[in-house]
This record gives sequence, structure tokens and C-alpha cells, in this order.
Amino acid sequence: MASRLEEFKEAYVNLDLLPLQGQKELEKFRVTYGEDVLAELEQLIEDDDSRDRKTIFAGHRGCGKSTLLSEFGRRCEEGDYFVVLFSIANTIEMSDVNHINILFAIAVNLMAKAEQEDVEIKPALRQSFLD
Repeated sequence: MASRLEEFKEAYVNLDLLPLQGQKELEKFRVTYGEDVLAELEQLIEDDDSRDRKTIFAGHRGCGKSTLLSEFGRRCEEGDYFVVLFSIANTIEMSDVNHINILFAIAVNLMAKAEQEDVEIKPALRQSFLD
């Protein structure tokens, strides 16, 4: 009877729609797909000459956004990009989710990674964040 319970627990965990973020998870579970999307995303970023250089990548829950972006981030780290991967679900209480908290969580994670990697941030930008 205990083995049946363990099988159900394992099945529940395996069916949970969490992004594949770590390299080990990607190697174990990733199904190769979206190469055209990854190429298009890379081209969008390469061609972006706007001042803010922001790109929004959106889709419904469980469609593979985070997994694709994790793979994209892994590829970008091999180049000249600064990549920060994190989960909003691990940063913000679900009852507090709104656009302000999401943007703030993005800023906090960017600043933390920049400090960790010794990436120079303009003093005015740092002060704007702190304010």
C-alpha cells in the first residue's frame, strides 16, 4: 500500500507545471522544441536599438515560456549578455501579485545579480531604484 502512495506522490510531482530552470533539469526533461522561437527572440534582442531594450515574452501557464527562456538564457551566458533567471512565484506571495510588485521583483533580482557579477550600474539608475 505504501508503494502505491509513493507512486501517486511521484506522479503528482511529475505533473506539476514548474519551469525547467537548472541545467540538470533541462538535460533530464527538456524536449527540444522552439528552435525557431529561440532564433527569433535572439534576433529581436540583437536588433533592438531602443534606449530601454526591453522585450516581453508572454504566453499561458504551462506553455513552455520559462523553459524556453531558461534555454535562451543559458545560450546567452555564453555570449555577451547579462542573464538573470528567477521565479516570481518564489519571490512574491501569490496574494500580493500585481504589476508593481512584479516589476519591483524584477528590479531587485537584476540589481542583486549585477552586484554579484560586479556589473557596473550607473549611479543615477541605482538611486532611482532605491528611491
